[in-house]
Amino acid sequence: MSVEPFITLDVDWAPDFAIDFVANLLIESKVRATWFITHESPAIERLREHPYLFELGIHPNFLPGSTHGKSDLEVLKHCMSLVPQARVVRTHGLVQSSNLLEMFVDQTPIRLDVSLFLPHASALAPVTYYWENGKRLIRLPYVWEDDFEMVRPNSNWDLEKLFQVGSGLMIMDFHPIHIFLNSSTLAPYRAVRSGGQLGDLSEQHVSKYIQVGYGAGYAFQSALNYMKDRHMTNLESFLE
Repeated sequence: MSVEPFITLDVDWAPDFAIDFVANLLIESKVRATWFITHESPAIERLREHPYLFELGIHPNFLPGSTHGKSDLEVLKHCMSLVPQARVVRTHGLVQSSNLLEMFVDQTPIRLDVSLFLPHASALAPVTYYWENGKRLIRLPYVWEDDFEMVRPNSNWDLEKLFQVGSGLMIMDFHPIHIFLNSSTLAPYRAVRSGGQLGDLSEQHVSKYIQVGYGAGYAFQSALNYMKDRHMTNLESFLE
């Protein structure tokens, strides 16, 4: 079984300059990606200008104190108002329950869930989640996440090598702020956050904490290097 790589991005309220930075790398490489949206912004609107490359899903925060809403349904409705056409979801914090999964199908056009993280697993395939009345939701487990790699012993930032030894579905999860910072630990992100709310910070302030060498930005570029000369689809291809 050959490897089937996909790039996904949890926006996580990133500042516009970080979103634009990542989007431009993808556009230059002509690599498709799925963005899980948390908020409105001009940079998010610019993503919509590239429908062939970018598919937009939602990243609802169902945790206590969420700015998305006070109830699960309120959170879901708010996030769907950001991306009314969304067919794919990854929950913030990977909050999951059978009730939430059924609510996605009952209340929205969402038919793909990418909220199951299985670090560095191989030979994975989509799984269809059925209900008694014939409704279904396809679940796509993902295997690599930049902030998890920061705390993992023997971190692997060269994803081209991972593709060469892996097999099956290989969905990666990046965060624009970590790509921009090239974070290899959480230290630069924490330093950046000490300056205020992430979306309010200036590019000049954040740029002071950019790391060199191995990190999330290096890993992202290694994935682009592998994918840019290959014909890759996006996640919604699993609905065809």
